[in-house]
Order: sequence, then structure tokens, then C-alpha cells
Amino acid sequence: MRFYKLDEVPISRDDVVFKESPAVNAIAALILFGIAIAVITCGIEKWPPGKSPTSFLYFAGGMCALIGLFPLAFFRASLKPTNWLLRCQLSGLFIKYRAFENWRLPADTLQVVGFDYGEIAWAKLVKERRKSPNTDGKGGFQIQWLTYIDLGMANPDLSALETNLQAERALRPAGALKLVFMDFPVQVLPGGVIEIRWGNGIRPSPTKALQVIGQRVKILETEHRKTDLTHHDGANPEEEKAKILALANTGDHIGAVKLAQEVYGYNLTQANDYVNGLVGDRPSR
Repeated sequence: MRFYKLDEVPISRDDVVFKESPAVNAIAALILFGIAIAVITCGIEKWPPGKSPTSFLYFAGGMCALIGLFPLAFFRASLKPTNWLLRCQLSGLFIKYRAFENWRLPADTLQVVGFDYGEIAWAKLVKERRKSPNTDGKGGFQIQWLTYIDLGMANPDLSALETNLQAERALRPAGALKLVFMDFPVQVLPGGVIEIRWGNGIRPSPTKALQVIGQRVKILETEHRKTDLTHHDGANPEEEKAKILALANTGDHIGAVKLAQEVYGYNLTQANDYVNGLVGDRPSR
């Protein structure tokens, strides 16, 4: 196990690289801006006559344009050389645990971990059905379908990686107006397992990644699991705390804050501070 700054990663022309596809976010941005233009145009032309208030159309169009800024920002980030998640070479692989959206974070910090294939005991595809708090303010829960690649390490001591992941979660970009996305695609599981969350926009597919890794590493059967990260009355406090941490560590900061409110009765500010403190104080395994 070795750690690298991004510009220290050895690159070969034969590398198989897995990264966020620009097309996915470009299409989403175009659709949202197209809707915004159409709705605002209806407002300008006062169409349909006598039905929708012009002010409402302007508001709806503005909201679509505002929402469209997010996939536009992701599209911009996906065009940068910092956009990759996994890089497979003949002798080993590199995992970039900094999310591609966070290209503004300091470049002179460690953000990649590398392994020889001999250090990996097995790999497998994981399909998760996750039940988590609804984040639209209406209460209840939502169902998400998530995909991961799990790597079981021959040496289960991943404390060094855990320390670097914790440091990554604490990083913030310079400048008050620059945002950090609470997206953490890599985490360490008990038993010496590295879990890589495979977002819907990552290309090529996780199946292709396992085909490449499987040339040198044992591939296990696909795991299907159901995870409930919602609040249950009378649940063990440590279990509820673990649910909040699991949401935060996989990038669902809003869900983690929502769950903290439900469990502890916090207001929004208190819950946000609790989640930030919980992630920052997370002990190494």
C-alpha cells in the first residue's frame, strides 16, 4: 500500500481508467437549461393566456436554471485531468479517493492509494438496496440502489488508509465562496475491505473493472444486500450513531443530518454540527 499526490501517480498508455462520463452531466444540464428557457419564454409571451401567472413562470424557470448549475459544475469537473476513480495497470491498481467534483481542494495532499495485485485477496461486485431518510422535507424514507466494488486485502490492517480518508474528509478549499462536495467514494469496512462506490456516471462499467482486475485477482460472486439506515424507536444508540456515520461517509450528508434530527431532536444547525463532528472525530479501525 502506497499513497500519492495526484501528480506523483505513475501513468502508462496501457492504463485502463474509470472516470465520470462528461456526457451524463452535459445532457442533464442541457435539459434543465432548456426547460428554464422554455418556461421563461412562456412568461414573456404570456402563454397560455390567462392561466399561469407570469411571476410564477419566471420563478419556475429561474429554479430550473439554478438547479442546472449543479450538473454544469459536474460537467466542468469531469473535463479536468483530476477526473478518475480507478486506474488499472499490469502490476497493480490505483484508487483516487478524492471525488472528482472536489478538484478545488489542495493538490499538494495525498489523494490516491496504490496496491499491487498481490496485496488484494479478492474482489466482488456489491448491489445495495438502501433505505434512508427522505431529504425533501416531507418525512418518511427513500429507496436508493447503489453499486460498489469491494476489495478484500491480504493484510487487513488498513489503518493508514483510514487515517488518510479521515484527513480527506476534513479538507476544505481556500476561499469563502468555494464549495466542497460531501462526496466520499471510498471507505474502509471491517475485516480489511476497501469499498469503492461506483456512481451511475462512472465509465466503463464496474463489470469491466472486475474483468480487468479478475485477470490477476480472485473474483467472488456478486453480493446483494439490503441496508436500513432509517430511525427506529427504541433502537440501540450506537446503532443509530453508526447509521448516521454510514450516510455521511458515503456522501449523503443531508440524509445524515436528517437522521440526526430524528434520533436526537436537534434543529438543523445542531444536527449539521453533530454530523461534521462525528465524521471528523471518527476513530481509525
